[in-house]
Parts: sequence; C-alpha cells; structure tokens
Amino acid sequence: MPQCDATTERVTMRSRRGPRLAGVLHLPAGVADPAGRPAVVLCHGMESTKEGAKHQALAARLSARGYVCLRFDFSYVGESEGRFEDLTISGEIEDLGGVVDWLTDRGATSFGLVGSSLGGTVAVVFAGSDPRVRALVTIAAVALPLGILERMSPDAVEAWRRHGLRGERGERIGSGFLDDLGRVDVLGAARRLAAATLVAHGADDRVVPVTDAHALFAAMPEPKRLVVTPACDHRYSDTAHLEALIDGAVDWIAGHLPPDHAT
Repeated sequence: MPQCDATTERVTMRSRRGPRLAGVLHLPAGVADPAGRPAVVLCHGMESTKEGAKHQALAARLSARGYVCLRFDFSYVGESEGRFEDLTISGEIEDLGGVVDWLTDRGATSFGLVGSSLGGTVAVVFAGSDPRVRALVTIAAVALPLGILERMSPDAVEAWRRHGLRGERGERIGSGFLDDLGRVDVLGAARRLAAATLVAHGADDRVVPVTDAHALFAAMPEPKRLVVTPACDHRYSDTAHLEALIDGAVDWIAGHLPPDHAT
C-alpha cells in the first residue's frame, strides 16, 4: 500500500490556568493520533509565535522522522487567548503543562521539548518537575531571569514598577512579569532534570548572553551537551547556523527519545 503523507491538524486546548490555547498538531505518515507514541512540543520565545519559521521547520523535520509534534501559541500571542501585558514565566509554565496534559489524555506516552529563548526557560522549569519529559533542547534560553533586570538601567526598572507597564515592540508587559522573575529558579530546575538535554546558544547573542548557556549547562546532570555556535546571533539569522541547529536538535531528540518509544 502507498504510504500517506504527514498531516497537520489545528487544535485547541486549555492552559492549566484557564486560557484557551491554539496549536498545530503534526502527525507522521500513517499515524492517526498520538496514542502509544512519544510527542515533541515546541515552545516559542517572547517575540514569536507557533508560526515562526524555526518552529515550522522543526515540526516538519520531526514529523518526517516519525514524531508526533505540537507547536502552540502561549496565552498572550497568536491565536491563543490572553493579554500580552499579563505575560509571566510562571504563567507560561502553566500553559505548557496544559499542552502536555492534553497530549497525555490522547495517549502520548512520553515527551520531548524544544524551547527557544524564554520558551527554553519555560521548558527547563517544566521538565525539572515532570518525569514525562525524556529529551530536551534549549535554544538561547534565559537561565538567569534576574539578569533581564540587571541589563536594564535602574531608572527603567523603577519606571516599570511605578507605571506597571513596559513597552516592548509596540506591546505592553505588566509589572507582574518583573515580580515573577525572582520566583523562577531555572538553575534549580536544571539540577532536577531527568531529561537528556542539549543546550544550544549563539556566541554573539546580544539578547541573552552566552553566559546563561554555560550556567545552565553546568547546573544540569548528564546526559547533556553544550553547542555554542561562533558568530551566531540570538535568532540564528544565518541560514547555515539555523540549518545546523535544526539538524542537531532533531538528532538529539531521536537519539534520546526514539519515535517508537512507548514508555
């Protein structure tokens, strides 16, 4: 019989904190649903969505390798419910929990996570307390959340606290994000990881310094790997850098969570 092509399905689920989340479920050829299979969830960064080119490419490559893959919008952007100004890392962790729960309810057996920038932070913290996650890839992840404030001027931080909102590319982020930073222990979560983890970062990242990658890698147990790409920026804008990143991420997932792994 001829083999069917991989398929995609637009789906909705709920964050553990309530908002409706929009996603796209990728199913490999010949697979009708996630039941009995591992699934890979993609977590975008603050200024992106599930429609980002990197995550679309990752989803296509992963489904071609036999994985169920879900990319979704966190509850402040894209097609999901929620207001951008209510963004917090803790809230995004609840969003990811809702996505993993939804896939588990549909029979997914174990999980891989790929997180970019703040999505990488969310993936680490979630995986540090959930043994269902067997493989993890972080891309330019924030490991030291308070560093976000340390890289701002004191006047800017004070203005954010005083006015409650801060502009960000035409959007507004509430002071709840600022207050939440000190409550998120990324390195503590990294020490508790049971997942095999690949830490990827650009050496010339001007948004999240590469020192965050080194701190994250040092905290986590084996098996782990650190890949710092020379002359690479936060977004992996160079096509060669992006292609190498996607190759490495897919190979890492495949090496530590085979697509037919059922437990």
